[in-house]
Amino acid sequence: MAYRPDKQYPPYMGNEPYLHLCFSEADGGHVRPLLRKLYSRGVRVWYDCSEKADREAIAFRTNRMRNAALTVVFLTDLFRHDHKAKNSLLICQRSGHPLFCLNTDGKDSGLSIGLYPNTPEYICSSSDRAAEYEAEILRTDGFSQTLIGHPQKVPADGLRIASWTMGGLALLLLIGICLWFTVSKAYIPPVEEDSVTFQNETLREVVRASLGGGALSEERLETIITLTFLGDMLPSNFEDLKLLPRLKQIELTQSAASGLHSHPELYSYTLVLIGGSE
Repeated sequence: MAYRPDKQYPPYMGNEPYLHLCFSEADGGHVRPLLRKLYSRGVRVWYDCSEKADREAIAFRTNRMRNAALTVVFLTDLFRHDHKAKNSLLICQRSGHPLFCLNTDGKDSGLSIGLYPNTPEYICSSSDRAAEYEAEILRTDGFSQTLIGHPQKVPADGLRIASWTMGGLALLLLIGICLWFTVSKAYIPPVEEDSVTFQNETLREVVRASLGGGALSEERLETIITLTFLGDMLPSNFEDLKLLPRLKQIELTQSAASGLHSHPELYSYTLVLIGGSE
């Protein structure tokens, strides 16, 4: 079971300036020492810990990412292979606010995660990593005193570690009992949820079909250059096309093309007729 830092160091949910710590959920235990230092100093830190994937939850997380005064990326190998964490990084980079990368292992921070060139980056070398991480965050250009509030009382780790140990043993025992009395079932992979919200459902499904199905994320939407409308009518509005930054060409049937006069915004794209009714 992955460590949940929000049980010990709850994310800041207020309206004052705050720091966004961007990390892979699998790295919860690794960021705990850094959170402990920032928390005790009084730094207002928000990070994504919600398990909900409905539209309201996605919109809330996106808004918190975009409104952070500074984003600190906690880069590890787990982050490099975490689709959700890399998608969050894309959102933060597009917001235009300062971003700082803590490279914990000195490996690639460009192509593997799509980090913009010239992003401030620090490669850790100390054995006391939490202290070094904190010091570098406090020194980065995007950090200011406005991010510091009242120092927080840091909860003791001893009792929590003991309770986690006992909880882990109890969980292992329960799993063993379940395996003993049940037969194995085929593994069903979890269904990925959309991390990008489309207001127009028709356009959303056209985009999904263009990608060959699957969840919609900013990373996947960046791959769309051509969008194909096979129906006889166009969607009622195309405001969501702004979510496709690399879209160049729109293919549509001749029947659907009769409705182009109502959508002059489409004339900025290359329009191609692909059949339909004469």
